[in-house]
Amino acid sequence: MRLIQLKLAGFKSFVDPTTIQLQGQRVGIVGPNGCGKSNIMESVKWVLGESSAKEMRSENMDSVIFNGSENRKPISRASVELIFDNSLGKAPTEWSQYAEISVKRVIEREKGSTYYINNLAVRRKDIADLFLGTGLGGRGYAIIGQNTISQIIEAKPEELRNYLEEAAGVSKYKERRRETEFRLRDTRENLSRIQDVVNEIIQQIAKLESQAVIATKYNELTEKHKFHQAQVWVLKKRDASIVWKKHQSQVEKLVNELEQQTAALRKIEAEVENLRQAHINASDEINKNQASFYEINSEVSNIENNIRNQNELLERSKKELVEIEANLTKNAEDQLKFTKEIEEALIEKTALSELFKTKDESFNTLKSSIQSVEAQYLSSSEQFNLSANQFQITQEKINLEKATIDFIHKTEEETNARISFLSNEINNIDLSGKSQLEEKEIDLTDKRSDVEKIEEKISENKSLSSDLEEEIDTFRQHQIEIQKELSQIEGEIKTLAQIQDDTQGNESLKSWTSQHNINTSNRLWEKLKIKTDWVTAIESALGGKLNAVLAQYELIAHRPPASMVLANLNASHAYKPKNNKLNSALDTIEISDPLLMNLLSEWLSDCYLIPKGESYKNFIGDLEQGEFLVNQQGDIFTKNSVSFYGKDASLNGILVRQERLKALQERFPSIEKNYKDVLNKLNEAELQLNDYEEQADSFSEELKDSLNELHQTEIEVEKIQQSIAYANEKHSNISHEQNELKVKLTQIEVDKKSKSSLIQNLEGDLHRFLEQKTATEEIKKRHEFDYESAKKQVNEAEIQLQESHFNLKIIDNKVSELKTRVSLLSEDNNTLNNKKDIAKASINTEHVDALQTTLREKLTVKDEREKVLIASRDNLAQKEIDLRESEQKRLQTEQAVHPIRDKLEQSRLNEQESKLLFEQFQNEINESQLDEVVLSESITDKTTVKEVQELCNKLQEEINLLGPVNLAAIHELTSEKERKGYLDSQVEDLTSASNTLEDAIRRIDKETRDRLITTFNEVNKNFTEFFKVLFDGGQAKLELLGEEILDTGIQVTAQPPGKKNTTISQLSGGEKALTATALVFALFKLNPAPFCLMDEVDAPLDDSNTLRFTNMVTEMSKNTQFLYVSHNKIAMEMAQQLIGVTMQESGVSRIVEVSLEEVEKMELAN
Repeated sequence: MRLIQLKLAGFKSFVDPTTIQLQGQRVGIVGPNGCGKSNIMESVKWVLGESSAKEMRSENMDSVIFNGSENRKPISRASVELIFDNSLGKAPTEWSQYAEISVKRVIEREKGSTYYINNLAVRRKDIADLFLGTGLGGRGYAIIGQNTISQIIEAKPEELRNYLEEAAGVSKYKERRRETEFRLRDTRENLSRIQDVVNEIIQQIAKLESQAVIATKYNELTEKHKFHQAQVWVLKKRDASIVWKKHQSQVEKLVNELEQQTAALRKIEAEVENLRQAHINASDEINKNQASFYEINSEVSNIENNIRNQNELLERSKKELVEIEANLTKNAEDQLKFTKEIEEALIEKTALSELFKTKDESFNTLKSSIQSVEAQYLSSSEQFNLSANQFQITQEKINLEKATIDFIHKTEEETNARISFLSNEINNIDLSGKSQLEEKEIDLTDKRSDVEKIEEKISENKSLSSDLEEEIDTFRQHQIEIQKELSQIEGEIKTLAQIQDDTQGNESLKSWTSQHNINTSNRLWEKLKIKTDWVTAIESALGGKLNAVLAQYELIAHRPPASMVLANLNASHAYKPKNNKLNSALDTIEISDPLLMNLLSEWLSDCYLIPKGESYKNFIGDLEQGEFLVNQQGDIFTKNSVSFYGKDASLNGILVRQERLKALQERFPSIEKNYKDVLNKLNEAELQLNDYEEQADSFSEELKDSLNELHQTEIEVEKIQQSIAYANEKHSNISHEQNELKVKLTQIEVDKKSKSSLIQNLEGDLHRFLEQKTATEEIKKRHEFDYESAKKQVNEAEIQLQESHFNLKIIDNKVSELKTRVSLLSEDNNTLNNKKDIAKASINTEHVDALQTTLREKLTVKDEREKVLIASRDNLAQKEIDLRESEQKRLQTEQAVHPIRDKLEQSRLNEQESKLLFEQFQNEINESQLDEVVLSESITDKTTVKEVQELCNKLQEEINLLGPVNLAAIHELTSEKERKGYLDSQVEDLTSASNTLEDAIRRIDKETRDRLITTFNEVNKNFTEFFKVLFDGGQAKLELLGEEILDTGIQVTAQPPGKKNTTISQLSGGEKALTATALVFALFKLNPAPFCLMDEVDAPLDDSNTLRFTNMVTEMSKNTQFLYVSHNKIAMEMAQQLIGVTMQESGVSRIVEVSLEEVEKMELAN
């Protein structure tokens, strides 16, 4: 990829959007100091992901945003964009398809940075990955800032190895290894956590297995309780149905009675409605008559008001007529007065017009005469100013030259003092120190030896720790396996013990045995010891007797509530087998107790065995009456029948379980002891590992201290070397400066003579200019007096002219105002005459007489309508009396209906209550999800609710006796087993993944090591070649400080021609710069970066070294694009394109295309 364009906006001094086109392989950036050249270099470094504000010469990263200047305000955003030509497709696979690749970084104040590739938002890591292994990474060698070229060659051994890794392109391998280590660590942590979970699940499964047995029994009792409870609901539903039908019959009877009373009430209500309609009609009639009366009454009132208003109007019109006559008389007098005043004002205006004309002519005459006086005054002022300026300039020159002579005297004194000081300095320089350097170098060798010994101890400690960790992993795996086995055995013991306990009988049976003082803990099956192959046969032969209670008992008065066998061991008689042809079942039992043997002989004296593999047919003929055969499968044969052995829910396998339980109980302590032994060994190993880790920490601290001491000694050696070099250099510099100062003194004497002669000439000119200034000043003052007098006369004439014009304006305004008043008086007279005519027309009495006649007629009509209204009110009162009587009759009938309705409502409530009970019981039956028909068939007509409820209560008591039950135990047990299987598979997967990651790390280390060794050899070879070219001879090479290249440091040794230096610190500044350049170019040759930035790298080089440097850059630019800042003309001539940076506006940088000639002018101007 080649950099073809750089865009900046708001970055440091580049506040305006700036685009830099990069058209060649060698692009030079030039300009005066402080104009922002280095900001271009830093912008490239910044956009590539630099996160250190120090590297940007800033306090924080927001400081890269333009912070304002004298003429510009600060901005809040900065961006830099690099555009690369990727037409050859050399970018990483993800971006190789694009012909151009844009890399952009944007920062906003207090919001942080955002990164883009081809305008797609990406992470900072994606930017780093794009340039990983190209020399442009965070530890790359392709960006060389100011004064950092020598830092590359003076870097610590570990830092030099980083440059080699970047050149070898193993940065991505290291990144992959680091990510793989993180994944491996996470995998191991996950594996440890899952193993802990598996151990917990094993313990949980053991608990759940015993809980599942209880949960199964609980479910059986719950189903029985549910069935009997449903029977209770069926019985209650039957009773509720009978009560419901009874209430329905009562409701029907009350409904018929209520309907009869309601019919009578409806008849009375019809009569009331007719009377109410008649009352409404009477009310409407009275409203109509009342409205008619109110209407005529209103007409009478209106006529009376009209008569009153007409009388008041006559009085007002008479008064208004008198006022109008008075106003007309006054207006006539005012009109005559204003006309006279107008005539007088016009006469005064004529006189003022003549006066204004005279003063205007006088002003114009004075104004034209002042122009010639003003011209004379301006001419004399100009001549005076010219003489004064010449005098002042000459005076300033004299003062400047005198100050220059004073400065020359002062410089001469300082130069003599400096020569004296340098003579003392050169005598005081200490050129000794070689003996001290030899002692420190011996001390340095000893400290390096100490560091190597500590590193050997650390390596040995790592090896021992690794072996011990493998041993601990083995112990832990063994511990998990034993713990798993212990949990399984413990769970099985608990389960078998619970099952065996269940054979002791239920609570009612235990209560019965307790009442009869019978100890049920002594069971027959607990005492038996049977040959292994015949356990099932004896179980089948004994049947229920196998669970017999061995106890002393008296006469039993009451039967037990459940089946059980009691065996009395007081029997002294022993039964012996009668049939000698067959094998007796007693032969398979080993019992030392004779009483118990007597009991068994009673039960098994007629039982004989069928040998394994034999048919019962071979022995059936030998049986006597009452005898029977049994085979190993538990099948029983008599002469006339065969009973095949089947599973019994409670006693099946009781002897086998007992043997298994006993074996497990005997085995448990030994496994538990084995577990404790493994645990102790694990603890001891972990303690030993802790000791190793503590030793490792101690060794690390010791190594750290030794390295610090080594580093301190190296610094001291380097300081002594620098001190010796500094003393030599200082002696040379002082001698050179003394020679320069002597030359400077000679030049000072020449300058003193030259300046004294110049001052004498200037003082003669000053006297001549003073005489000219005095003569022109007199002429200027005379003309200035004439001009001021003429100017005063013109101003006075102008004031008198303005006064005349003002008086004339006042007369015009007065005439206009008087004419307006006369016009207004004429309009007012017209208005008053109109009002006068209206008032005369209003004085008329004929209308009032007509209103009096109409009033008398309306009063007669009012009396007639009042009589009709009174009659209508009497009729309405009679209708109200009839209506009240009918309402009273209706209320009495309605009160008789209420008791019947209340009874009906109560009966309906009872019927509804019965219905709700019926439906409630039906819902309970439905919720039980049992077939109602089956439930009904399971009860008889005589079955009562009380009987079935008592049975439910007994079942509930049995459920309660079970105590807390984990109903989810069965499901949880299945779930935990499935979970355990899933986790086991995860353990296998994680173990496999861990092994895979470890293999990947080993492969990465191998590839990295091979690449580094190859790269080291190539770079070493290139370094030697470039060093010889730049120095025209000499030797230089890279040396590994250790055997393992992955973690050892690299040291640079260089010997310029004719010197015997062995360390970099002994080289001069220019030699360090050339050596570092040779190293960087050696890295470039092996792994050329897309471009290289160099900021004043050539600053410490002289012309000859600069020429060799530029020749090498030109050669390297065939594969790498170079962008560099320089003030050196030789370096500028190398550039294919020169970019100038200027700061014409304070604090703001701008880009200009320049030629070499323009650069020289810029340098001279600077």
